[in-house]
Amino acid sequence: MTFLLFALTHNLQTSHLLVLVPPAKINAGVSYEESIIAAQLQPSIYERIGKEDGFLKLSQLFYNAVFEDTDNQWFLNIFSSSTKQEAVENQYRFFVQTFGGPDLYR
Repeated sequence: MTFLLFALTHNLQTSHLLVLVPPAKINAGVSYEESIIAAQLQPSIYERIGKEDGFLKLSQLFYNAVFEDTDNQWFLNIFSSSTKQEAVENQYRFFVQTFGGPDLYR
């Protein structure tokens, strides 16, 4: 749904969206349908990971690795407009809300 909203707000045509589906599945490792099933698991991914504490730890570990990686500067450049703490907070709130927790990502 988020991708669809992005596409609509950026005037992408349906044919352009269909071109993106196969690479998205390859890069994500799951299909759209599989992602919907994962979002409906019981207990939720949010609960399985450890709720807010688990997602905060996951986000911290990920961004520690990103900001310490000197071999892939291109990836770090994606986050050049934010601090590591801002990136952690943003991902943390997104994950919590996306995977079954409270509405934190706005």
